[in-house]
Amino acid sequence: MGQVNTIGRVEGCGVTETVFLPGLTQDERAYDLVGLPGRTVVYPGHGDRPPERIAMSDIADEIAATLAEPVDIVGVALGGIVGQYLLVRHPDLIRSAVLANTPSVFSDPAMVVARADDVLRTGVVTMSDALVERWFRPETIAADGPGVRYVRETIAAISPQGFAFMQRAMAETDTRDQLPEVIVPVTLVQAKDDVVGPGSIARIGRLLRNSRMVGIPGSHMVHLDNPDGLRDVIVGHRRWVEGGEQG
Repeated sequence: MGQVNTIGRVEGCGVTETVFLPGLTQDERAYDLVGLPGRTVVYPGHGDRPPERIAMSDIADEIAATLAEPVDIVGVALGGIVGQYLLVRHPDLIRSAVLANTPSVFSDPAMVVARADDVLRTGVVTMSDALVERWFRPETIAADGPGVRYVRETIAAISPQGFAFMQRAMAETDTRDQLPEVIVPVTLVQAKDDVVGPGSIARIGRLLRNSRMVGIPGSHMVHLDNPDGLRDVIVGHRRWVEGGEQG
């Protein structure tokens, strides 16, 4: 596999680095609206990276190979799946995690694979409106905010193979047996208007030893739909991890 994009890496600042894990179709700009320091990885088939047939474990291993010391990770949707694989495969490299709107397993993986097959036949752009409606609140779409415009841009740019290969990798997700072994602090975020997988994040919470649940307004891509709300969660998470405060 190619190298993970390291745009925004924080070097020599004396604090724990934050690594941001984007959602489907997204690139190194995915967390710009959140406005916190850190670096955002870019998956195969996303941004300028060519598509590859991959597994979630491969992506986690690739990211881990870029880490010299433990980091905090933030992952939304697909990024939350990648975050789980980092937690279970590389526990020594993850100090803590914020995971939002993400499953530990798909209830109908065949449907995810079928969506990948559809994209290979018809292209990604034909799904643009449907994806935006799944990922954002109606009021955010009506306002045509920067997050919506960004996602429409990345949907238009991603190749059918880049989208489909990632969907197929997602369909194989299953971290349920390994999550009880995770001991680092994890903040779980449920966006209250997420229609994609309500209840999934709570099921992850029941498997983890050291987690807390936070609910905020927003839809599936909450880092783009309610970036201010997610920023507050991340700041509160760091207070909790570093000082034991319930931020």
